[in-house]
Amino acid sequence: MNRYVIGVLAILAVALSLCVPAISAQTIVRANVPFAFTVGQTEMPAGNYTVNSVSESAIAITDSNTGTSVLSLFRSEQAKHNDGTAKLVFHKYGDKYFLSQVGRGFGGSLIQLPTSKQEQEAQIRTARSASPKEVAVAAK
Repeated sequence: MNRYVIGVLAILAVALSLCVPAISAQTIVRANVPFAFTVGQTEMPAGNYTVNSVSESAIAITDSNTGTSVLSLFRSEQAKHNDGTAKLVFHKYGDKYFLSQVGRGFGGSLIQLPTSKQEQEAQIRTARSASPKEVAVAAK
C-alpha cells in the first residue's frame, strides 16, 4: 500500500512538473530563499522559487534554477495577523527550516501547508532546548 501511494505521488509529480509552464499564469509568489528548507519530505536548496497554484487544494513549489518542483496539498485560511504581503513563512527548529505558509498577498488569505513527520520530529527534539521561530521571506 505504501509503495503504491509513493508511486502515484511520483507519477503525479512528474506529470505536474511537465505542466508547470502551462500554469505559470497562476503564479502565487516568487521569492529568493537564502537557506535550504523542507517541503513535506523533500529537501530544497537555497535559491529562487516560484509557487504556482495547481488546483484548489495543491501548489507546486519550483526551484527557478533547476526546474525541480515539489507538490504540496494545502488549506486556505484567513489570517488574523497577516499584513497582506506576498511571502513564504518557514518554521525554524535548530538549523532546519520547514515551509509552513504562503501569503498570497491579497485579502489576507494564507495557504497553510500540512506539518510533515520530519517537522514534528524536529519540534519534539527542540521542544526542551528552544522555542520554534517563524521566518518570513518576502516575495519579489
